[in-house]
Amino acid sequence: MEGIFDAIRNSIDVTVLERVRLLVLGVGRVGFAFLSLAIHHGVRQIWVVDFEKVSARNFASGFPESEVGSDKAAYVAAELKRRRGDADVWYSKLKLQRDNVNTLVSAIEWSTHVCYFLDSFNVASELVKLSYSLRPNIYAALLDRGQVGEAAWSIPGQTPCLNCTARLSEKLGARGGQTLLVDVVSTASLAFRQFLGLCLVGSRGFELFQPLVHPRYCLGYVINGPGGFLNMSEPDTPCGVRLVEVVSEQGIGPSCSTCIGYRP
Repeated sequence: MEGIFDAIRNSIDVTVLERVRLLVLGVGRVGFAFLSLAIHHGVRQIWVVDFEKVSARNFASGFPESEVGSDKAAYVAAELKRRRGDADVWYSKLKLQRDNVNTLVSAIEWSTHVCYFLDSFNVASELVKLSYSLRPNIYAALLDRGQVGEAAWSIPGQTPCLNCTARLSEKLGARGGQTLLVDVVSTASLAFRQFLGLCLVGSRGFELFQPLVHPRYCLGYVINGPGGFLNMSEPDTPCGVRLVEVVSEQGIGPSCSTCIGYRP
């Protein structure tokens, strides 16, 4: 999985990725897959935050049975360091709640990009209010019991915040009633393409990802069935991407007190 972007590596300014400071909140199925892509393709500074311990349901995500009961963040940090010895990887066993806001704000300020990979977006809602104005944000998860994968992003002052995008996503749902399950790799891959687009603005390779980081289309679904494009899975897996126009051509879109006044 890690090498799925190897074919275009020479078209990308990888020195940009080496300077990125990536904060990842939540390292379950999608988060771990995303980090595997990040460490393989050049990200060298990573801070992982997760409070949970490894359980049997994590086996399918690449966590070994021998790690059951261990801290998930600690295992992921050690595994990333094993894969890339010259990377700097830190971790925090930290609950994402109000009591830890100061520590989390420090982590956000340290970062250049903040990624949320949480099964429940409500947990991250308060943090999004803090991180929106400071850094580009990415959120990705599998929804509707794995029938649809979602990846959304925000840029301070240019797009709605992730809270507004999430409310829009709840209204849209899977949009088509697809019945096949979406794989984790496709969802992590979409989020990683968005991440690359946000990192490479103004640098070599940006044009490869530009459609995925257009300020009007800051929400994407990984779907099965017609209406998708940019196939990102194995050839026999019919997954594609459907981009959602969150902001109209006139610049009208959802907003709240966090992101009011944004200009695409």
